[in-house]
Amino acid sequence: MSIDYPNTGLLFTAKKRFNDKSPHFNGYIEIDKELLLHMINNCENVEVKIKLDGWKKKDKEGHHMVSLQVNTYEQKQAIQESDPWDD
Repeated sequence: MSIDYPNTGLLFTAKKRFNDKSPHFNGYIEIDKELLLHMINNCENVEVKIKLDGWKKKDKEGHHMVSLQVNTYEQKQAIQESDPWDD
């Protein structure tokens, strides 16, 4: 199954689990290289945290899945204004 939109992915119910530690879901997410580089260049830590949004859906055969999207919303930083009393 291909992804139609950039920075999105799919997470399906695992068809085979081999033990209690096996994942319940598996899938993938495709991240645009430009967005990925932007996240790396602007991260303040060693790790890059990627916020995901998800929607419950069913594929054409009726199998349950979660549609994923990288949440690219960036909270605007407040402008650091100088104190008007400072000269």
